[in-house]
Amino acid sequence: MKKLPNIKKPCANCPFRKDSLKGWLGADRMTEILESDSFVCHKTVNHDLDKDMDNNRKQCAGFMLLKGEESTFVRLAKVLQIDTGLTGRELVFDNKQDCINHHKY
Repeated sequence: MKKLPNIKKPCANCPFRKDSLKGWLGADRMTEILESDSFVCHKTVNHDLDKDMDNNRKQCAGFMLLKGEESTFVRLAKVLQIDTGLTGRELVFDNKQDCINHHKY
């Protein structure tokens, strides 16, 4: 079975979760993220600039669940007929505006 590089379920610190820290990212930053076609899970990004780029980057489950087919990664998986194995839709915001409002300072 073919697999794509994505997280399967929103992590406990996922900014797209309804129970994420209110005001964490700010409305402007969340708006910017949600205008993107894809978003890499913060837990899979190597922030150490002294090291080579991490090859373990994976798409964020929360982003994919919230954006659905607006996400390039979700559309690609559908075209390739590869199941992303996503779960936890009930954990993330129902729509982008609710997510943005939650992240207002």
